[in-house]
Amino acid sequence: MMKQVVICVMVALAMVQFMVEPGSAITCADVDRNLVQCTSYLTGSVAQPAPGCCAGVTSLKGMAITTPDKRFACNCIKEAAARYQNIKDEAVSSLPSKCGVQISFPISKNFDCNSIP
Repeated sequence: MMKQVVICVMVALAMVQFMVEPGSAITCADVDRNLVQCTSYLTGSVAQPAPGCCAGVTSLKGMAITTPDKRFACNCIKEAAARYQNIKDEAVSSLPSKCGVQISFPISKNFDCNSIP
């Protein structure tokens, strides 16, 4: 009986650690959900990003506050961009300024996310 209690406590502690791990507050699903409305702009189908796209960019900036979160979100963006062969590099790099959102690093499909400060 005591052995089962100890195992349960260890499992509970492990679960708590995973829930509060730095950098895990944001998921790739969060990134995708926030940027899905940007697809038509990023592929060149429209000249300006939709208001929902810019709202997603703003929301994503608010979610990715710590350096690990920013790096994680950056890698999620790169993975998503790899799924769309027709994404325009100039649209990707101009998205923050088109939405009026300032970020501390350039956005590019080829950017090294590990260099984010």
